[in-house]
Amino acid sequence: MSAEILVFSATGNSLAVAQDLSNRMEAKLLSIPTLMTRHQVSIDADLVGLVFPVYHKSFPLIVKRFIEKLHLRHGTYVFAVCTCGDTPGLAVDHLRVLLRFRGVELAAGYAVRMPYNYITPTPTLRGFFRSFTLRQIPVETQQALAEAAAAKVASVAAAVRARETGTFERTSDVITPLTERLGLPETLGKWAWMKIAGVENPPDLPFLEARQVMDRAFWADDACNGCRVCARICPVQNIEMMRDRPRWQGRCEQCFACLQWCPQEAIQFREATVSKRRYHHPDVTLADMLGLSPG
Repeated sequence: MSAEILVFSATGNSLAVAQDLSNRMEAKLLSIPTLMTRHQVSIDADLVGLVFPVYHKSFPLIVKRFIEKLHLRHGTYVFAVCTCGDTPGLAVDHLRVLLRFRGVELAAGYAVRMPYNYITPTPTLRGFFRSFTLRQIPVETQQALAEAAAAKVASVAAAVRARETGTFERTSDVITPLTERLGLPETLGKWAWMKIAGVENPPDLPFLEARQVMDRAFWADDACNGCRVCARICPVQNIEMMRDRPRWQGRCEQCFACLQWCPQEAIQFREATVSKRRYHHPDVTLADMLGLSPG
């Protein structure tokens, strides 16, 4: 049996899961951002796994664009694992629909909870659109989540080896599906997050694609030494260095790799991240992440 694990990761959570799966299943590990440089991606394997983080209760834009390039041979067993800081939202459901549109059936989709690594609102109504911060996850909680994740990955690997089908893990709340049916992520959700990022005139695009211009909120403070780590680690080559300072180009994934991996902690997202502790998976190195990047 030939097996390949395709991964997109920014702070290392999804990479840690993909590496664990790859080791348990003796599968080849491939980087989605690197494969995206191809016009078409053909995978000739008996088993294919897609591992990615949940963004705004769905999959990242790069995963959508990758699936649109992906060609699999008939009969390939395809499964997915999404990593999430809170809940998996509807990421697996959305992926299942996208794959089916491409003529591929998703056999199963699983969720693994990991430390949250994005901005989150603070409990205040005054100045709400600026009242966001990087959530601080205690080390003890990170360790507990890592142990639980390892156990979950072991069970996923066993299910995949047995070619189990029909498990599609999604959020257990009733609010997320309801807001989806009402179209709120594309109206209220898009409007709110554009305001949070300081985007006054958002593009007339679906929220998944409009998020690319939320990079207007990034800036580098005086601690920046022009090391270029941010430009090298960006999965979509969205950062250019000008006079030894990063400049974002409007095609952002909102993955926060640049911010979380900056050695000087110099990259900020508006005022939300100033003086806040950065996070990346403790078992994943900067070299590991740079190996996933097309840059």
